[in-house]
Amino acid sequence: MTAWTVTLRGIRYRWGRSLAVLLLATVAVTAAVLAPAYARAAQQSVLLDGLTHASSTSTGLLVGAATPADAAAAPTAGTKLAIANALGRFPTLKAAFGAPVASVEAESLFGDPSDALAARLAYRDGACEHLVVTGACPATEGQVLISDRSARDNKLAAGQQIVLRGKPGKVRALTITGTYTPADPSESYWGRTAYFTAGSPGPDGASTRTDALFAGVEDDVRGLGTDARVRVEYPLKPLALNLDNVAAAREDLKLLGRALPSSGGLQVTSALPGVLDDIVVEQEAVARNVPVVAIPLVLLSLFVLFLLVAAVTEERSPELALAKLRGYPLARAGRFGFAESLVLIVLAAPLGLVCGLLLVRAAAAMVLAPGTAVELSGPVLLTALAAVAGAVLAALGAGWRTLGRPVLALLRRVPDRVKWRATVLEVAAATLAAVALFQAFRDRSSALALVAAPLLALVAGMAVARLLTGYARGSLRRAGRRGRLAALLSAAQLARRPAGHRIVVVLTVAVALLTFAATSWDVAAGARTERARQTMGADRVYTVDIAHPDALVAAVAQADPSGQSMAVVRGQQHYGDGSVELLAVESAKLPAVADWAGHDLKALAGKLRPGAVAPVVVKDRIEVDATVGNLKTEKEKPLRLVAVVSAPGEPPRTVGLGVLVAGGHTYAAALPGCSTGCRLLGLGVSRTPGSTDVFTVDVAVSAVRGADGPIDAGFEADGRWRRLAARAPQAELTVRPGPALTLSVRSGDAGDVIAEHVSAPDTIPAVAVGAVPKGDAFAFPALTDKPQQFGVAARADRLPRAGDRGLLFDLDYAVRSAERTTSLADTDTLRYEVWASPKAPADLGKRLTAAGARVVGSDSVSGTVTRLERLAPALSLRLYLLAGAAAVLLAVGAVLLTAYVGATARLNELAALRLAGVPARTLRRGVLREYRALLGIPLLVGAVTGIGGAALMLPGLQLVSVRDAAGLGDLADAFGPGWLPAALVAVVCGLGLAVAVVLRMFAGASPHRLREGER
Repeated sequence: MTAWTVTLRGIRYRWGRSLAVLLLATVAVTAAVLAPAYARAAQQSVLLDGLTHASSTSTGLLVGAATPADAAAAPTAGTKLAIANALGRFPTLKAAFGAPVASVEAESLFGDPSDALAARLAYRDGACEHLVVTGACPATEGQVLISDRSARDNKLAAGQQIVLRGKPGKVRALTITGTYTPADPSESYWGRTAYFTAGSPGPDGASTRTDALFAGVEDDVRGLGTDARVRVEYPLKPLALNLDNVAAAREDLKLLGRALPSSGGLQVTSALPGVLDDIVVEQEAVARNVPVVAIPLVLLSLFVLFLLVAAVTEERSPELALAKLRGYPLARAGRFGFAESLVLIVLAAPLGLVCGLLLVRAAAAMVLAPGTAVELSGPVLLTALAAVAGAVLAALGAGWRTLGRPVLALLRRVPDRVKWRATVLEVAAATLAAVALFQAFRDRSSALALVAAPLLALVAGMAVARLLTGYARGSLRRAGRRGRLAALLSAAQLARRPAGHRIVVVLTVAVALLTFAATSWDVAAGARTERARQTMGADRVYTVDIAHPDALVAAVAQADPSGQSMAVVRGQQHYGDGSVELLAVESAKLPAVADWAGHDLKALAGKLRPGAVAPVVVKDRIEVDATVGNLKTEKEKPLRLVAVVSAPGEPPRTVGLGVLVAGGHTYAAALPGCSTGCRLLGLGVSRTPGSTDVFTVDVAVSAVRGADGPIDAGFEADGRWRRLAARAPQAELTVRPGPALTLSVRSGDAGDVIAEHVSAPDTIPAVAVGAVPKGDAFAFPALTDKPQQFGVAARADRLPRAGDRGLLFDLDYAVRSAERTTSLADTDTLRYEVWASPKAPADLGKRLTAAGARVVGSDSVSGTVTRLERLAPALSLRLYLLAGAAAVLLAVGAVLLTAYVGATARLNELAALRLAGVPARTLRRGVLREYRALLGIPLLVGAVTGIGGAALMLPGLQLVSVRDAAGLGDLADAFGPGWLPAALVAVVCGLGLAVAVVLRMFAGASPHRLREGER
């Protein structure tokens, strides 16, 4: 009979043990391949998440003409062909982007020159496919499509002709073929251009915009003779990039610009490299954490296999002794002794590999980004082979110790005593743990510090095993003196079974790993929720595209009359060695909308807006009743009464109301561009240009009227009107409030002498956070490049959506202050958001778009938490959870297998005790006492060690972001409903099930087993 035949027959004869060995070896290989397979899937998930959640303007590829001259000579068909030829040299890059969308755009005016309308005339590939068109889509030259609301507001309809004016002398007559409504204004198809901005100021500041006009052919756009823009946009296909080709795509993107024709004047613009750089940081963090999880788990797997083979070989000690007595050589006897275990371990390799991949695939489906693939990669295969090789070496080492014992010892089956080698290993482990702890207190992020927790668990397990042995020996003597039979039997097993000591180590380490992972996850979950709230600032946040702050406020008021949404304008200014985030909010809505824990938002709103003064608003026309006296000036150069007004988003402009004449008169002027209302910023006196003499005049303004009738200008309020020194610093102006506002002027200055209406405080109250200009009052550029005066009304540690360095202030105050001197329309440095509470309308995004605020992005607290759960720290902690669960599964399997492998001898012992008169109840109590100590103490010590390791390491771990370590805070929060209680309950249930199986197994210990031949 060959050796293989003997081995296979032995596996079949001992099929129960063989199945247990195969299952446990499969679990060990599964645990080994889990880390690299999950790590690769997690890195792919990070890549997909990063590309999917980034805006299309960040990930897309934009190729455009560098100058208007290049655009004039660049037909879109030729441009697309040139780009396609260049992309053909980079197959990976070409496959990563979708079909191109070409566009040609130019600014134009149409309608009455005195009240012109501004429009962006655009040709865009396939525009009608993304519009809901009423009428016909333009298809030939001379045809155009206009939006429904622009047609309605300006009394236009299909069939009418409009004449667009471009450069001087360039006109284009186009026939309206239909009207449109955008199907989805936030769709990535529309790229970086704001096409739907009706109601905002035109590029000249005086005209009003309509929504974009879409031409049927690009020649109509070029025919205006203005500075046309030609662009070709390529949307990214996130699923086309993976871990194997993303590096090549990054390199190709750097070279694409050089591959374009040098004569075409084309420029490549893409923020994709920056997005990929951020993704690489996350991927590297995942890769760094894999060894920290994988090494303890693999070593634990190998140790369990060591215990497994040692127990199986120990059980076959009599057979090995007989083989030696028959004269078998040591190598042949060894093959006979543990060949079965080696064969089963090798067979477990493919099973463990498949199980590991299936487990990671299940995890990917539940927690990773949709579309994440689980691959059988080279590292996974190498890890599986390494695990099998390590398992074989562990098996050989475990079996060789038994094989090397003398024949008499094999026949007597006396357990090994603890030898000096075990003591050396324990001392080495304790020393390494001490070094790791020392390093952890110095730098918790170092590689050695990261393995402090599993090393602590190992040392705790070895210490518990030693203490349990000593305790069992003492209990053995005490139970013998007192005659307590159940305690005597349990103590004898604990004191004399080396396999039990090893189980204590395995179980302690496994429970510590799981409790560390569960505690870390619970604390990190709380940190992610808090970070999401800090990041969001409200339940939902919409990023919108709109012309200026006043338009945003109006759009929010129209979209949500309930007041559960507020307009927010954001900016950023460099200061010192960093930047200061600026948040301008509607203070009155702050308590109802904002989510800012730890702050009395109602009181804070009162500090940010202590007194609200309504602005003076005039529409279409202004009339002023004034009485002029003490008029002294050159006759040839008269004085004029002027008003300073500002349309929403526009810079202030001075409007002449008429020449001042002694006595009471009405002065008036039309206000083009003020159909929706302009703010009256001031009233004053303007001299004729070129005049240099000193003049005096007294002007008593008794009334102000607009197109809607009289306006309360607050003439009687003290301090409501004051001198504006910036216009004429050398002039003398006395402002006296009363039923009529009296302006007494004496000036030789060339500038206008203006009394301004004070509707905003000179110093804007603000909440200051972090390193901002020192002091309680300072000047700082906020909404514009010109400094504005701020006073610190309160201080805080962090600002929602702004971090630990910024200013929070009232939007209305800041806009009124800024627009005294400048325009906020189309300011590139401002970002517009709408914050919404949970009570805000569910369809707020659609309402905002309908109100003219194009929604280009949205987010929520729950969405942010979900996204944070797919960043590197959370993905690494999930791997910790998987590793902890696998470790506990290994430990429970080791408990069952150790009991099962030695079951025959143990059953015979129990049967002999039954025959000697020991009651079955006493034997059962003895077994329960044994396993209560064998499993209960490691469970308690492992849980305490795991939680203690978490308390030690979590303050230095990256729980939320790879860019910072989140502090632990209050550890008690981790003991609430979460993974830690669930993990402990699961471990207790698993160990309880193992004990139940053992008791059921030992229930068959009847005296009949001692009959010859019965097993």
